[in-house]
Amino acid sequence: MKLLFTAGTQLAFPRLQQAVRQVAQQRPQWQLTFQAGPGARLEALTEWPNVHARPLFTNDEFQALFDAADLVVTHAGMGNIIACLEAGKPIMMLPRRASLGEHRNDHQMDTAEAFLRMYNVPAYESVPPLVLAIVDTSHWPQGGSSATERIHRTRSAFAREFNALLSEL
Repeated sequence: MKLLFTAGTQLAFPRLQQAVRQVAQQRPQWQLTFQAGPGARLEALTEWPNVHARPLFTNDEFQALFDAADLVVTHAGMGNIIACLEAGKPIMMLPRRASLGEHRNDHQMDTAEAFLRMYNVPAYESVPPLVLAIVDTSHWPQGGSSATERIHRTRSAFAREFNALLSEL
């Protein structure tokens, strides 16, 4: 199995790093890649040969890792969520929490709730249930084209309506 963990490009995310470490311990045969965010302290992951971790990857490197991943585990960042939905890629979320000093506010909790409701993207509030869901592949969400098709239909409808509005101006 190949898993991509991504904390985004703005901040380190120690709770997601805890999840990477715990999955590495429980599934040493799996290949784990962790895009940890700027300022991440990655020394604790060096003992795990199945973990490849860096603060950031180039766009081309990230795309190759994304394409190869069997599962993406991410903070609740819009770019990662939409990329997974459009690609039909299985995804799990661990939203950043303001109460833990991980972000300025709880917009990621709101984002995760909305994507859970609209697209059934699973979100976890803490590391232990996330790790349990990751290591038991029967809990993995199914990737698929239904969300992709819905996103494309919605975008097309929006573009038609927007263009009609512009032509009226």
